[in-house]
Amino acid sequence: MVKRPKKNKNEKEKEEKEKVLVIEAIEFERDLGVKFDVYIYDEDDVAGSFVNVPHKHKHKHTKMKTKLKLGITELLEDLDAEGYEHVLVTLVPKCGKGHVMVGGIKIEFLK
Repeated sequence: MVKRPKKNKNEKEKEEKEKVLVIEAIEFERDLGVKFDVYIYDEDDVAGSFVNVPHKHKHKHTKMKTKLKLGITELLEDLDAEGYEHVLVTLVPKCGKGHVMVGGIKIEFLK
């Protein structure tokens, strides 16, 4: 469960901001393929996917660290989940080798 940011007092201000799901500090071996899907509440409500195509370069560091941002305002509206204090987020591995680490998941507002 991911806690949602506090609700805006001003309704106009709320309409101007996009709710963004942020999956932080995704860490994996850059030369391995990785894919996972991101679901909100259940397997029918896909928020998006993360995909890494293997990179074979002459880097000193073989680990890669990045983040994924997904707009979820419309999805939450479609699910009638606007008033919920928490959002259930599920990460489902689809393919890949090795370990994938996720540093955290949060929701923030983006203008």
